[in-house]
Amino acid sequence: MRDVQGQEAGGWLPAEPSGFVGRVCEVDLARTRLASHRLVTLRGPGGVGKTRIAWQVAARTALPQGSRWVDLASVRDGSLVGQAVITALGLQDQTGRSSVAVLAEHLAEQEVLLVLDTCEHLMDECAALAGALLAALPGLRILATSRAPLGVRNECVVPIGPMSTGPDGDALVLLKARAGRAPEPTPNRVPSQDDPAELVGLCDALEGIPLAIELAAPHLRTVPARQLTRQLAERLDLLSPETPSDTDLTAERPRHAGLRTTIGWSHEWCSPHERLLWARLSVFPGSFTMPAMEFVCTIKPLFGYDLTDTLASLVSKSVVLREGPPGARRYRMLDTVREYGAEWLERLGQQEDLQLRHRDFYRHLAMSGGESWLGPQQPQLYRQAAAEHANLRAALQHCLRTDVSAALRMAADLFYFWFACGNLREGRHFLDSALALDPQHETGRARALWVCAVISSCQGDHSAALERATESLELATRTDDGPSQAWATYAQGLALTLQGDTDPALERLTAALPLAETVHEEIAGLLCMASTSYLHMALGDLDRAQALAERVIARAAPSEDIWARSFGHYVVGTVDTLRGHPDRAIRSLRTALQAKWLLNDAYGIGITLDTLALAAVDDGQAQWAAWLLGLGDQVWRKVGVPQLGSPDMVARRATCEQRTRAALPPAAYEAHHRAGFTLDTMTAEVPAELRQPYAFESLESNPLT
Repeated sequence: MRDVQGQEAGGWLPAEPSGFVGRVCEVDLARTRLASHRLVTLRGPGGVGKTRIAWQVAARTALPQGSRWVDLASVRDGSLVGQAVITALGLQDQTGRSSVAVLAEHLAEQEVLLVLDTCEHLMDECAALAGALLAALPGLRILATSRAPLGVRNECVVPIGPMSTGPDGDALVLLKARAGRAPEPTPNRVPSQDDPAELVGLCDALEGIPLAIELAAPHLRTVPARQLTRQLAERLDLLSPETPSDTDLTAERPRHAGLRTTIGWSHEWCSPHERLLWARLSVFPGSFTMPAMEFVCTIKPLFGYDLTDTLASLVSKSVVLREGPPGARRYRMLDTVREYGAEWLERLGQQEDLQLRHRDFYRHLAMSGGESWLGPQQPQLYRQAAAEHANLRAALQHCLRTDVSAALRMAADLFYFWFACGNLREGRHFLDSALALDPQHETGRARALWVCAVISSCQGDHSAALERATESLELATRTDDGPSQAWATYAQGLALTLQGDTDPALERLTAALPLAETVHEEIAGLLCMASTSYLHMALGDLDRAQALAERVIARAAPSEDIWARSFGHYVVGTVDTLRGHPDRAIRSLRTALQAKWLLNDAYGIGITLDTLALAAVDDGQAQWAAWLLGLGDQVWRKVGVPQLGSPDMVARRATCEQRTRAALPPAAYEAHHRAGFTLDTMTAEVPAELRQPYAFESLESNPLT
């Protein structure tokens, strides 16, 4: 979500794929079709380069709001297609509305290109979403990549085939480029020594399929082109006796035979350990780390085996792609290569074992993240969970299919990722799904219920939150589950607070704190104090509100927690604002924002921006206040529930806007508001305007209109 192209490319796209070669005609044709059609599908078999072509088309399509990229390759549950698009667009709408409604609201009146990459395994869901969005949004255009047309009305299909072969073909250019790429050729073998005609012959044998060329090119560093061409034709059988042959696999699936033959031929060049690792890596739906590979893949006969060199060899053969800097290295396989490995894994009868290993690794990752959340590593835990989102999702889906108790526990363990890091909508989906499959009240139900209740409150669904929290409390009381009793009581208080029922909310929060302290639920205790301090502030008891907020800050300090402390700083800053000390308030609120931004806590960012704007206008910084209101409106638009539906927060926001408008000429207010509203917030860094005095002179001299 935060891997963003520069503005010169016209929008939010992933980093440009390296070494794009040729395909001028295909790119130009797709751009021409997009100019006259609102839905264009790049159709072609796996491995022909549809994704790379789509990137070039998107980067060159000049629409006012640019392009948005949605990678659907790792999405395996059709019900999450809409959520995947919402996440890719940087939205954090956590309401119960349909995905179409959320996207239609966000993209209304925008002229934007939406790229849906890799649709073939989700055809019905992608077609339904595309059709609904195109009907609702006249300024929207969609570019899809798929192995078959989506079948949506007025769809324009652009066939994408292999590269042109021959002496002047793109295939030869790509082959030479990939063959000369690091690692360096061996001293006795230089690809340029090959006769050009032999290289052309190899391209013909590879049928001009880009992925096939990518897989074959590394072998030119050690083997002449003529020999590779012959071996490709003969399909040398280097497999171990106990494994099925690639010939069998190819015979069963004659479609894309040229590419499949090349993949099988590349497979034959691998050692037995490399082939087995290739098959086992197919269990990862997206990218993965070295520790994940070592846990998931090292079962018999690879138990205790160091796979570092094996993985490096697969990278050198272009079977596995390496991404990221050395300190944050990740690996992945292209879909077609992964599919081939998955077929082998199924033939070997190891698919279920590997899926269980994958599930267990990410269950443990979720559990350890939840257990260690209270501490200085919160930003790292957030980044880790965000990077592993596709794997966590796949593990949860496996739990839902096979083990309801495991699904309840894992969905609840990810409380920090759902609640603190802006993924409430998806968390609600998995929690509701697990709870619906649990009629027998499995172990872990009470915990899943209160997690779902807290999430529901932040979605503005307070009635559902109270229902879930009450059920959790009743179940926890019957089973003597002390931690869940504390959390469920807190969840009741949170829901009542946000819907404005102050007296019962105070009673519930007051009851929750000693329960949390008795069972040593430190996070629950901190949240109880933070929510109670906010409630006292809403009731006008500023002294008690500040005292409790300062207690939260002091109590969280030894653990170096930033998340809970940010709630305390928010309340202290708000109290100072209400007391007429805006300079002190600005310091506290900036501290709160720093933490919330690092954790992608959209709700926290939104409420803090609103209060910071009020402090800014009271401090005589009306231009900055207008900018903050604009940025806050952008955040709330992404969230979908302005001010969490809290009457008190809504009133405070309205007061701030009135004061700011009164302090500025209308044109100046609109200019600064628009500057904040249109700020690119897709980068992980805290905006400079939140860390230092707001530089408004350029807007004064050249106001935006």
